[in-house]
Amino acid sequence: MKISASKKSMDLLAFFLCFSLLLLPPALGSSSSHYITATQKSAVIRISPDLPEMFAAVNESRLRSYVQIIQEFGPHPTGSPGLDALGDYLYGELTAMNISVKYDPWHEKQKSGKNIVATLPGIHSATTTVLICAHYDSLAISPGAEDDGSGVAAVLMIADIMHHYSFNTTVKFVLFSGEEQGLLGSRSYAKNASATNDNIIGALALDKIGYAVTSEEGNSLRHHANPASAWMVNISRSVACRYPNEIGLYVLRLPEDPESDHFSFVEQGYAGSDFVRNATNPFYHTSEDIADHMNFSYLTKVCKLALGTIASMACLYPKLSNHDIKIMMQGSRLSNPAQFSVFVENINGAADTANVTITVTMKHLLRRGYVQTIKQGITSPCNWSVIKEIKHSWEFDVAGRSFSRGFFKLEVILSGRADDLYLYITQQTYGVILSPFRVLMIPRL
Repeated sequence: MKISASKKSMDLLAFFLCFSLLLLPPALGSSSSHYITATQKSAVIRISPDLPEMFAAVNESRLRSYVQIIQEFGPHPTGSPGLDALGDYLYGELTAMNISVKYDPWHEKQKSGKNIVATLPGIHSATTTVLICAHYDSLAISPGAEDDGSGVAAVLMIADIMHHYSFNTTVKFVLFSGEEQGLLGSRSYAKNASATNDNIIGALALDKIGYAVTSEEGNSLRHHANPASAWMVNISRSVACRYPNEIGLYVLRLPEDPESDHFSFVEQGYAGSDFVRNATNPFYHTSEDIADHMNFSYLTKVCKLALGTIASMACLYPKLSNHDIKIMMQGSRLSNPAQFSVFVENINGAADTANVTITVTMKHLLRRGYVQTIKQGITSPCNWSVIKEIKHSWEFDVAGRSFSRGFFKLEVILSGRADDLYLYITQQTYGVILSPFRVLMIPRL
């Protein structure tokens, strides 16, 4: 989710709130609760049973042909005649697949362009969408074969294969312009999607996926994701592990990459991640970014993995969303009934249980490390993690313990597992431990 203030500023604010509440009557600081939700995303995770058949349809020669044609348009920066001509070609290729295609005009930062959006409707949840994307613009000096002709070629190949099948959710194949100027096309698209409350499960970007020299580079791939999108990496790794002979890639789990189009969706609260080659391409952003310097065997493997990942996401049947999970945190100055508690409610329990891992931590604000707690002479950090299947609600209570004094941040992280991998909710509140047995929580503003 988008963060409106720096961590340091939030912690400093919490410090002064804690200090000021020390001067209040006890009743004013006795308890607190807050409810945080994120943009709706939902799915039931399973691997598509038709993946081997779809993998067999990925054609290395066609991928090479797509990249070669893109390169022949020459440098095609946003706003250039070359990009317009390339866009018409790509629009025609997608239209020939009997998929609904449209241009999506955008205007950002005194620049304008057109995205290309092809839609394959879902059969069970047409309003729930998974999105696979690449950018079709290049730098003014570059023919853009690998950056990002490789990603565009893979999206075209995947669209041509997937349109022969049916999926639970709608799939959108999107080619963005304006990426090299700061994700302009995707930012416009994601902002509009958020404004209209589009239910996007996740967006997968393919950016620079066609270069490898060593065997290690040719057998691995970087999958970048923030914590809320880590379930997408779980899917790609599951697909790669289940089909080692067809794919032959080891998926490296890496932190967020803010420089590709998926990040525009992350900024709007959606899940988003990207595939990137596990090599340094010396021809990246140069006039020599051409097909002759690419590894099309590697691109073929990455294309298969992207196909397996997005097809598996598209087979997901939505039942729960982050909106269905409510988290409340409550603190008390006395140990009866509890010094603090965490309450998690599944509001839509009639539809499905929530399979989640719940992590509860209490950390000192003014010094490093967890708050230490003592029970029956044993000292341990305030760091608890449990796995639960929540039908209606679950409560975690802490009582009868002594704690190290000081200002603290209480954080709850709920992440999905099993059939609810996409669920991810975080919540924090602040407080002060006045004495070993007195925990004072700060009401959320």
